[in-house]
Amino acid sequence: MTGPRFEQTIMEYQPRPYAAIELIHKQPVRWTKEKVVSCDGGGGPLGHPRVFINTDKPQICVCEYCGLPFANENSRKTLEAQEHTSYPLEPLGHPAEVNESQRITPEGFEQR
Repeated sequence: MTGPRFEQTIMEYQPRPYAAIELIHKQPVRWTKEKVVSCDGGGGPLGHPRVFINTDKPQICVCEYCGLPFANENSRKTLEAQEHTSYPLEPLGHPAEVNESQRITPEGFEQR
């Protein structure tokens, strides 16, 4: 093969889009005061089935469908004392972060 796309043989210099696993680990933890939270992935046709996540343990709990992290507010000091967490504990302003108002739907969408 020839052409501009294949002239560069050093693969580190090739453009590479972010993988989904890299982007989900840039999402900040969603802090909650409840012991059980629900996640529907944003609801509507682009969401996923509603799942309930138990957050009473002092750890970051992850949605099995979309990977968004949740933690209980009572565990904040324990998690902040850890040297390293797999998710940022506060928003960092990364463009991949999902705004909280875009994600949560108060009720399901009705037929219009």
